[in-house]
Amino acid sequence: MMRRALHALALLPLLIPAPVHAVDLVGLELNTAENAENRCRLTFVIENKTERAIDSFKVDLVLFNPDAIVERRMIIEMGPVRGQKTNVKTFISEGDCNKIGAILVNDVTACAPPDPGVCLDGLALTSRLKGVRLYK
Repeated sequence: MMRRALHALALLPLLIPAPVHAVDLVGLELNTAENAENRCRLTFVIENKTERAIDSFKVDLVLFNPDAIVERRMIIEMGPVRGQKTNVKTFISEGDCNKIGAILVNDVTACAPPDPGVCLDGLALTSRLKGVRLYK
């Protein structure tokens, strides 16, 4: 009887799924911000660390000024990105780049084929700009 109980306890870890830890699936780096004609050109580096292609990858960004006040909000399409591939995308935002203190990835509104929640959880963020935080 005791032997069966110990055997059952030994098998228990195999029957209960291990907690899923967040894995960096996509790297998103704010690489540059350049002023051009009263607009700000934001350049991002997107790294798909998975084997699967991402057909659509739309992020909801909120831009804050240096005083942490919301300046603008924009939804931008970062995809498509092939599997195990890095892409560079540039987007234009109204206003002066110097008035950006932080960028919040508020949400992932589309992520195909994975679901948006998985893409947001698996998103690793970095910023090369001094004084501009990129976070979720």
